[in-house]
Amino acid sequence: MFAKLLCLSFASIISFMFSLNGEFVFDDSEAIVKNKDITSESWLDPFKNDFWGTSIKSNLSHKSYRPLTILSYRLNYLLNKELSPLQFKATNLFCHVACCILIWMSYDCIWKRVKMRNVEKNCSIDVPFLAAILFSVLPVHVEAVCGAVGRADLLSAITFFVSFLIYDKAVQTKSMLNIYLFISIILAGVSMLFKENGITVLGISCVYDLVINIKFRSKGRVKSRNKINNYINVHVDNKSIYRIACIILCAMILLYARWIVMGGTKPEFKPTDNPTAFSDDLFTKASTYNYIYFLNILLLIWPQWLCYDWSMGCVPLIRNILDYRIIFVLSFYLYGLFFIISIATKKSNYSIKRIELLAVSLMVIPFLPAANIVYPVGFVIAERILYIPSAGYCLLITIGLYKMKKKYNYYFKQVEVYFTCIICILALKSWRRSYDWQNEYQLYTNALNICPLNAKVHYNVAKVADAKYHADWALAEYKEAIRLYPEYYQAMNNLANLLKNQKKYKEAEHYLRISLHYKNDFPAAWMNLGIVLAHTGRYNDSQIAYKTALRYRKYYPDCFYNLGNLYLELNKTNLALENWFHAINLNPKHVSAWTNLLALLDNTGQIDKALQIIPKALEELPETPLIHFAIANIYGKIDEYNKAEKYFLKAINLFQNRVQAIHYANLGVLYHRWKKYDLATQMYQMALKIDSKFPSALKNLRNLERLKNKSN
Repeated sequence: MFAKLLCLSFASIISFMFSLNGEFVFDDSEAIVKNKDITSESWLDPFKNDFWGTSIKSNLSHKSYRPLTILSYRLNYLLNKELSPLQFKATNLFCHVACCILIWMSYDCIWKRVKMRNVEKNCSIDVPFLAAILFSVLPVHVEAVCGAVGRADLLSAITFFVSFLIYDKAVQTKSMLNIYLFISIILAGVSMLFKENGITVLGISCVYDLVINIKFRSKGRVKSRNKINNYINVHVDNKSIYRIACIILCAMILLYARWIVMGGTKPEFKPTDNPTAFSDDLFTKASTYNYIYFLNILLLIWPQWLCYDWSMGCVPLIRNILDYRIIFVLSFYLYGLFFIISIATKKSNYSIKRIELLAVSLMVIPFLPAANIVYPVGFVIAERILYIPSAGYCLLITIGLYKMKKKYNYYFKQVEVYFTCIICILALKSWRRSYDWQNEYQLYTNALNICPLNAKVHYNVAKVADAKYHADWALAEYKEAIRLYPEYYQAMNNLANLLKNQKKYKEAEHYLRISLHYKNDFPAAWMNLGIVLAHTGRYNDSQIAYKTALRYRKYYPDCFYNLGNLYLELNKTNLALENWFHAINLNPKHVSAWTNLLALLDNTGQIDKALQIIPKALEELPETPLIHFAIANIYGKIDEYNKAEKYFLKAINLFQNRVQAIHYANLGVLYHRWKKYDLATQMYQMALKIDSKFPSALKNLRNLERLKNKSN
């Protein structure tokens, strides 16, 4: 037993370890890094907001209510006092190990409870353990385990299977007043607060109760029209009926409570999130959805095509009956029909049939919330959604292995070798895939091979290319994203930003105006248009663009900062200071606003005001070199040489390899005025090493040399 536990834990860990040294990627940014519910002082905020930090009753909310998952993130944050990707990912890996153990226990419970004792004596295969091993290494789990956001699925799965195991205790209890039943239902509610599909454990529990307790009894033989008919009486005991009735009632209460929490409104998604849901053609909608079901099964069977995002053209719509993909849909349902016929008619061990039925239920029921049946969801395919349903798939595959052992016992050694090879191949695939989840660059570029028609993939590749200063690559990817989706206003805005940085203002303005044509209330595009107009000297139009951005987003620190820059250009220093103060009040860590504010106060002789705000600047940005450099200049002007030297040296130390000639040159000026001429000479020379033609350093060094010559 201990050896198997150790083996299962090892398999669960080794396949996903590659991502531990990774970064926050993809949805982690919105759900964790930018989510104030994780770092705020209030523990109640997660219960008021959705998973992404938006008010759950807002029309902009996706209605994903997972407060307990957010609280688990808060615990990670409090333990480390920072958002550490390593700690978040290690917690996910621990949750996966725990879930694999619980699934093993659940398989074992099913195997033993469905009258398998006689089979076990004649079979050397440990079906529950092998199914759990298969589950532990499935590549489709990489997204849930390696992406910090996937913890919602992991924690939901843990409480899902704990609830199921406790329900099994309820089934064994003879009393009608069953404490295990109500604990199981409470845990189902808890699972739903980790992720919505957790409530489906109640459906699995109902099926489980029926499968293990339903009895078929022959009632007799009656002769009718020269035929003898067998009458079968289906019997379910009263306790099962009572338990199932309680589950149905409580499920309805939980779902109604969930509806109230959502504010009585369904989530609203964009056509780009789930294009099929916005199709008006019934054939297109039905056939595409069914093809997506087939693709989900395919990802479990043959996980070659794994992608972090399947939206925006990744799965083109099936628009007519001649589309070749219809064959896959028909094959999918034909196989399902044969499976049902085999369950209903084939003469074989009834216990195996019951377990097969449970395995299929475990695949289907937890997937139903993502099936677009009740209401559309905000994705096409999401691999982490398959975390719980894959437990049913693994059990079904291992039952097939058991059947092969029973039928082809003589050749089974070869089958065991093949199965072991499959486990190793899946583990290696998971190992390789977890490497892709280390950082966004690897994750996004890998997706280009899987979903080349997905505009969002090209958009995200462009963002990481821009972050790595590959401007030409970023430009090409943004343009490809726009080609694939001509209304992609976010891509147009980002492309315009790149063009603006290259001083291609006319082309940048062109893309920004197209972006605003598709989304007129897009604050970022209005702000960027204001920057472009300011660069081209159209100051009045620039001011109008900034104020339009602020009309659509009142609390926009970057816009206030840029509006301050515009007023500085117009020599309206008071308005510039006012807008920079606005930016800082909204975002106390706005480095550029602080830097410009301190510099302008210094240049306009408002030293007293500057000295008053320096402590606040240092409190908010204690390790920011630009702030220390600005403060050093201020103290240098009022002859506070010791303080100025301290901040200059601190700034240079923080700049490290980003230090510029001006930083050494200004420190040289300080030493020059302080009459520490040797140190001044060293600083000027350091500045000239960085930029041999830096004017002030050359001029001051010549003056210093003349001064030394005169003194000699």
